[in-house]
Amino acid sequence: MSTGRAVSVAILKGGVGKSTIAVNITERLAARGHDALFIDLDPNGHASMGLGFDEAYRADLDIGDVLLEEGDADPGEVIHETEYGFDVLPSSNNLEVVEDGLRNATMGDVRLRRFLVEPLLEDGTYDYIVTDSPAYRGKLADNALIASGNMMLPLVPGNEALAGFERTMERQISPLRNHIDLDILAIVPNRLSERIDQQNNDRRLVENLNTKEHLEQYTPNFARITDEEFERIDSGDLRPLPKPGLRDRRAFTYAFGESQPLAHYAPDNDQLPHLDELAEIVEQGGVER
Repeated sequence: MSTGRAVSVAILKGGVGKSTIAVNITERLAARGHDALFIDLDPNGHASMGLGFDEAYRADLDIGDVLLEEGDADPGEVIHETEYGFDVLPSSNNLEVVEDGLRNATMGDVRLRRFLVEPLLEDGTYDYIVTDSPAYRGKLADNALIASGNMMLPLVPGNEALAGFERTMERQISPLRNHIDLDILAIVPNRLSERIDQQNNDRRLVENLNTKEHLEQYTPNFARITDEEFERIDSGDLRPLPKPGLRDRRAFTYAFGESQPLAHYAPDNDQLPHLDELAEIVEQGGVER
């Protein structure tokens, strides 16, 4: 496709921190010296609002003017610079109309790839493009995955922690894989807060990701716990206890309130190395042990 790489942060479940992860991965890629673009395809505009693009969210000109057949805008007309080293193509309060337009458009599943992602990667405008995909199956979500060919899936602790992943595999990934190559770069356990030596939802999520063969290969190193380490945790021999996954830190919420990525709001936050690892996974094209 190109010398660069695109990735979609996607899962068919809301409230898992998808937008936060997507924005902060983009910022970390930029901090590592890359030209990076964040595309917000989530109709609620959570990430766009969090970066201060309220006015752009309500503007007449939006991504539909690039993707739809009646549109005549160039990508650069709907892309905005930030003060954080990366660019943003904001969400729009018109995305439901764009969704409907893609259903009726010629080759409506590949227009994001053909008219935006491929051109911007191939001409070297960007090294990496990160998309915040909608949390539902539709033309925008399919466009995001087809355009990127790569995805990261965030999961949060809960009784249905893996249900969103299995649902996404069944309803979205598997059908698309019948037609395209679609790689999972990482499964990201997010918003963990509990002790890992107790039987709670955090422990169950981390244990599932580390012990199920079809999941372990996608678990980032900052969430990796071996069988031996689990045994030592349970026997009380491993101290201090590991704190795997992206932890539930108020700084993420406060940074959003200040319209900033985490690194700019709290440059010493203990979760930044984990975000750097996610950026490195994007660079590498997958988890490396």
